[in-house]
Amino acid sequence: MRILYFTDGAGIDLSGIRESLLRIPEVLTSLRRGQEQARYVDLMQVMALPDDEFRQVPSVLRTLLINLVQRGLHQRWVNRDHRADLILRRINHRSFLDIKNEVLSFINAKRDGKQVATKDLHLLHFMSHVEITIIGPGYDEIEMWLRREVSTRTDIKVLIKDVIAADPQLDWFWPQVRETFFDSENPLI
Repeated sequence: MRILYFTDGAGIDLSGIRESLLRIPEVLTSLRRGQEQARYVDLMQVMALPDDEFRQVPSVLRTLLINLVQRGLHQRWVNRDHRADLILRRINHRSFLDIKNEVLSFINAKRDGKQVATKDLHLLHFMSHVEITIIGPGYDEIEMWLRREVSTRTDIKVLIKDVIAADPQLDWFWPQVRETFFDSENPLI
């Protein structure tokens, strides 16, 4: 069983993250397609701005960039022949408690052997455990909660992965980016 969790994308505020994201072909394609929605702004130039200038970009444009980046990351994940049973998006302004309850009810239903609604018969081989994939850029308190609380469950096996870190073709640059910006006490991404 697979769950996709789209973070609020706060990591896009960091230029090192933006530069690294521009190395991913699906993200570039998504940004190019999204350029039609932003006719008077060059999205590639906005992605290349220094951090202090990027923070001054209107929130509507930053939200568009986050959506386009996440769409590209999701497309790359789908291209690797992955499918999801449940998709949760933080950018929809759902509260922490709402998302937490939805994840727990889904996992508990799986643990209790109840039928979990899935339309994809290809996932039947994957029903022995729960895999949660985080689609950033960046992490938020829900991702931290998933890693701290959900992954330590003993009643059912739960794996938590970052979509970029789990991609074998991207592991050549992402660990360095993550180490640069990730602090276990106060995560920046």
